[in-house]
Amino acid sequence: MRVWWSLLIGVALYASAIDDRIIGLIGPKAFEQNRLILNTVFLDTKRYKKDGLVDMVEVARILERLGLLPKTLHRPTPQEVWFFSYNNPALLFYLSEKALQEAYIFKYTITHLQKDEDGVVEAFAFTSASVPDPVRIGSFLRAHGIKVLDIKHQNGRWSYTLDSAQATLGVPKVEKRMETKKGESALWLDISGLSSLSILAKTGDHWFPKIFIYDRFLHPLQRIERPGPVKRLELSLPNGSYYIKISDRFSTKNIKNGFVILPR
Repeated sequence: MRVWWSLLIGVALYASAIDDRIIGLIGPKAFEQNRLILNTVFLDTKRYKKDGLVDMVEVARILERLGLLPKTLHRPTPQEVWFFSYNNPALLFYLSEKALQEAYIFKYTITHLQKDEDGVVEAFAFTSASVPDPVRIGSFLRAHGIKVLDIKHQNGRWSYTLDSAQATLGVPKVEKRMETKKGESALWLDISGLSSLSILAKTGDHWFPKIFIYDRFLHPLQRIERPGPVKRLELSLPNGSYYIKISDRFSTKNIKNGFVILPR
């Protein structure tokens, strides 16, 4: 009897946790007005559980399908997106901007940037008739190793509480000979486990190297520039190297055909 009672309490608490998360997204008034359908849709609590936590991305997805999280507003409106994390600030700063762009928000202002013993905070402000889709943002963050612990929405302000301890850029990993094509921006690669690297510019390129090497947490380890143009560059990687950013000192248009990457 005691075991069953514990299980019932656990189910009740988890159901309550889902209700709290829904209220945090749509507000108490909308929750009460739609309580019957919400209780029905979210009856199977296991479906909305991931890694022992409420799956906020899936909850937001269902609320969108029910029409309780609109994707557009009647007119351009001031909005904010806040990201809170307890760890990994450099990667979070990089990925949070990418997440916003994933939701088709490109014109924004960074209004808050803070790192202290309590964690990391970054805030973006923008005016748009488009809602920063929490499903697209949450899915992007999760695909890059970040746990979305909570999402709240109130009066045009979206707040994400995150665990970015296992965050990753999600870029191609160099394990064997690799050829890259022309890109519109800098080339990012995962070079973890390597001690040296050869970079060959393809025929037709006029490459003036500008390279940054980072550790796993995106802390800079080394910057390399050459007057160029360079056809082949041999790099000895510093200890702890994890990511490399390969670009051109003047314009990525100089890299017309991409690179051949050779791990050593």
